[in-house]
Amino acid sequence: KVKLNEKIEPVDLIRSTTSVKILYPTIDTSSPGVKKLLYIAVGEDGEQKEFMKEIRVVTPKPPVLQLKKDTVEIYVKEAFDARAYVKKAYSDYDGDLDVSIRGSFDVKKAGTYTITYQVKDSSGHTATKELWLIVKDKDKEEAPKEKEPQHPQKTERSSTAQPPKEQDTTTGSASSPKAEKPQEPAPSIGVQTWLFANGESFSSALEKCNAAGAASGRRYQCDVLQDDAGIYIGYRLDLR
Repeated sequence: KVKLNEKIEPVDLIRSTTSVKILYPTIDTSSPGVKKLLYIAVGEDGEQKEFMKEIRVVTPKPPVLQLKKDTVEIYVKEAFDARAYVKKAYSDYDGDLDVSIRGSFDVKKAGTYTITYQVKDSSGHTATKELWLIVKDKDKEEAPKEKEPQHPQKTERSSTAQPPKEQDTTTGSASSPKAEKPQEPAPSIGVQTWLFANGESFSSALEKCNAAGAASGRRYQCDVLQDDAGIYIGYRLDLR
């Protein structure tokens, strides 16, 4: 391969010869394409032998630089080799190219670092890529999060959330407040609670309340609990 407008001497294309004289061709590199060059070797007795050689004149294209990833995440103190993330670095004329890498990073310190990769071919063309290195603190990332009370409308299984209904004191099933029969006045003799802050969902708290009420063998009622802001925080079982 020869670059466009590159100056090249015909003798530079000959590896070796025993001829007394060689008639050289004229090489034109002003246009791209395949060029056929005719060499004529002359022997001691004047005999001639022709040799044909081809060269390809090319227009250099910008070099190619590809990375395996543009973002890499690691934890503090994990190993990182910036050069290992180079996928391709070459030019059509020069072949494989050396990659220069710039940018500082510290795998012992959490943060985001920018690493710059660059290649340059013999024609002066360059290609540049950037990789983001994210160093994370594993201890902080895995710290347990405090659970917040859940609103029953977000945990209800049905597609349309309904306000909690009071339980029938004989069967424990939900019934409308309008159809509820007046309950006999009786003092409460036992109270249990299931709170969303302790990991219960709206449905699991109601299910456990009903199960506990039925297992007691007494008349019971599952009442929804609210905080001062009116947010549902759990269920309470009242045994009669």
